[in-house]
Amino acid sequence: ISLEPGETADIIFSLGVIPKTEFEKTKKETLAKFRLKNEIESELSNIKEGWNNFLSNTQIETTDSQVNTFMNYWIPYQAKVAFDIGRVASFYYWGLGRGFGFRDTSQDTIAITIADKIKAKDRILLLSRQMQSDGKVFHHFFNDGQGEFTKHCDDPLWYILAVNDYIKESGDFSILNENTNFSDGKTGTVLEHLLAVVNFAENNLTERNLPIFGRGDWNDTLDYIGGKKGGESVWGAMFYVAMLTQLINLLQHINEKVTVKNVILLRDRIKKSIDDLCWDGKWFLRAFGEDNVKIGSNECESGKIFINAQSWAVIGNISSEERLISAMDSLKENLDSKYGPKICAPAFTGINKKIGLITRCVKGKKENGAVFCHPVPWVIQAECMLRRGNMAFEYFKKLLPDRIDSDTFVAEPYVFSQYITSDEHDYPGRASHSWQTGTAAWMYRVSYDYIAGVRATYEGLLIDPVIPSNWLKFTVHRKFRDTLYHITFNNPSGSQYGVKRIIVDDVEIEGSTLPVARKAECFVTVWM
Repeated sequence: ISLEPGETADIIFSLGVIPKTEFEKTKKETLAKFRLKNEIESELSNIKEGWNNFLSNTQIETTDSQVNTFMNYWIPYQAKVAFDIGRVASFYYWGLGRGFGFRDTSQDTIAITIADKIKAKDRILLLSRQMQSDGKVFHHFFNDGQGEFTKHCDDPLWYILAVNDYIKESGDFSILNENTNFSDGKTGTVLEHLLAVVNFAENNLTERNLPIFGRGDWNDTLDYIGGKKGGESVWGAMFYVAMLTQLINLLQHINEKVTVKNVILLRDRIKKSIDDLCWDGKWFLRAFGEDNVKIGSNECESGKIFINAQSWAVIGNISSEERLISAMDSLKENLDSKYGPKICAPAFTGINKKIGLITRCVKGKKENGAVFCHPVPWVIQAECMLRRGNMAFEYFKKLLPDRIDSDTFVAEPYVFSQYITSDEHDYPGRASHSWQTGTAAWMYRVSYDYIAGVRATYEGLLIDPVIPSNWLKFTVHRKFRDTLYHITFNNPSGSQYGVKRIIVDDVEIEGSTLPVARKAECFVTVWM
């Protein structure tokens, strides 16, 4: 095409995907949809409207423009993209090798429950069909009801997270009575699927009431800790406690008195074992290998401390406040770096066949001592739960993708990556595996639920901000059960947490939970 000075022209460039089996039959029809400028502009308008509708469900206004940009746009945008494409790591790495991750899919669901209840429910029912009646789930599933079992100790428990978050956001308790298939041919309600998960948890414990590590937990590269005897996952135990606590809260709310007693007994058994067996003096251990060899102990030469065993101790309310603070202070002292907190330290420098793939990774990369981004929102949540707003916000800001020079970062400066090489690597600060990470979904929810402190409960919206002390005023717009809440926070004394007064539509309320408004808009003023 040739253009004269000042002349303009519109060029239509089409790029898309058609299933291979339908390509010849549908290619002309598909391309013909977007031949004219007005057709393209109409479709682009529809796309923009769709994104505006999604992003309008959560908005924040602070004096920090970087925070506003990421919390309002880039973080929820990436979270939804991960949900829509399923964050299928196997497609990213190996083609059709492994399928959808049950753990990943469960976590990605929390990115969509605020904005699209129908899609969230459909995804939960899909997950339900990947579970056996004994609570075991496919670690990866290819099609509906087909997959592989791998003996990871954590997979089924993520189902509790997805279901509970959906119910809190939607108020739709009827999903618990919805019948859906198990993958072994039996049928049960969603509630029966939840109780099958409890069955799995109870039957996957050692004599010491800690989860059998198997071939991994959330950290897939700790894949040979178990050895022939199975090993024990300390983080897994904390995760069991946290998820069982969520289920206990749900069962209590629906008045399942007999069932909840058994779940409480199981939860408390595990919790006691963690407190009795897994404290290392200043922080919590990560695991026990064969013959009770400690992993994540100060006695270890490498991998002395792991991030998740400290943050989830707080999330699960595992121990005394003194121990929890010590664990998080130890995380700060031993794992934090200019690029963010590392997944473990010091990095492993030699292959250890009794620990696993983590020891085969280059030090400071991936799970071997990198700043692995996915666990960082859990650190932020833990700090918020300890009411340390300045610390939580420091971690939040440190992980934002645009804070490292692009020539060093070498990834998109607007999305989270799987990991960033740490100060133990020869070239620190380099990001890798962008987009395909659970970081966005968790950072989306933790930033609004725990920093801004506007999170769903069964009864309404809980107002519980834990913020940096220099946030003297900020506003959150938050959709909840068809009502858009406009919440203005006033913090004249520079507090990091604490709510003194809440005024809803000019009426002061008792407590910190906004009742379900059942109208289009609700205006709230909060005084800290």
